[in-house]
Amino acid sequence: MVVTAEFLGMLLLVASVAALGLSIVYDVGRVSAERARATVLQRQIDKKKTALKEWTSKTDKRSTDMSALQVRLAEHVSRKQKAQQELKTLEFTKIELVHELGECDGAALGYWSMLIVHPDFANVDRREVIFSRQIWGYRNCAHVWAGSTDHAHGLLKAAFPGRSGIQPTQVQLLSMAPDTVGEGAGL
Repeated sequence: MVVTAEFLGMLLLVASVAALGLSIVYDVGRVSAERARATVLQRQIDKKKTALKEWTSKTDKRSTDMSALQVRLAEHVSRKQKAQQELKTLEFTKIELVHELGECDGAALGYWSMLIVHPDFANVDRREVIFSRQIWGYRNCAHVWAGSTDHAHGLLKAAFPGRSGIQPTQVQLLSMAPDTVGEGAGL
């Protein structure tokens, strides 16, 4: 068999076309695979974007709920503090400490005096304070058993000197004393 130049040219042409066809098929396959991979990645990105939107909306809703709960908590704390203050005020109005002075004998009359704390009571030396500072946060009064109003006033001055930070009010007969339990806290 004689190989001619035309035959070799034809053979070379067929081989080139086949190689080119294989190259095109390979490139098309590779491009298709890349597109398929890009499509899959785009779907994953879309799913993640959707999930992100859902989480963002849930987070926003939870944030709004949290803000509302914080407002409610602040309201409840405020109510609790107000109730505790009212309870403390009520406790102070219902508790009265009575200091008994003098001897209750047949000749003695009963006198009453409210004991008021000076405004600068906090600055009074603790050695000068009679009893404990805590009791003076409550209502205090004195029942004095004496023969006269002047004697009762003298007993009060001796028991509660001015340097103690306690000042007795006007002395009244015990029978004329106001009902202090029913009154407001006039500390």
